[in-house]
Amino acid sequence: KQWYQRRVAITAGGTTATCQDCVAEATACNKAKETGTDFKCKDWEWKEADSKFVLKTTSTTCKRLKDTAVKCNMPGTKADKTYTVANKGCGPCDATAKTDGKCGECDKAECNSKVSSAASLTAFLLPLLAAFYSLM
Repeated sequence: KQWYQRRVAITAGGTTATCQDCVAEATACNKAKETGTDFKCKDWEWKEADSKFVLKTTSTTCKRLKDTAVKCNMPGTKADKTYTVANKGCGPCDATAKTDGKCGECDKAECNSKVSSAASLTAFLLPLLAAFYSLM
């Protein structure tokens, strides 16, 4: 039996970025992987004039393997103009970027709209409550 290494596409029409190494016989190696339902994630871009990341107007259609969880990523609180949003917002963060606070992730379609509403609400309400308390 002859064994060899071949790059096989994970999804139909795969590119180098969507390939994995495969070592097997010729007839067993080159099979397409089963895919899951597509989902959408928001995409981000750095706006130099505003010195911040802003949402793009269109979402990205994301592909995934069967039984792979839905994940979107977004700029984290420490992301700066040198940071690049991974895969147009699709999939998880790079481990280093996540640890460094440059990337955040969530687990629902189109959930990556920067700061969660709970965090935004808390950031707004705490100073407001402090102001009311100081007036008493």
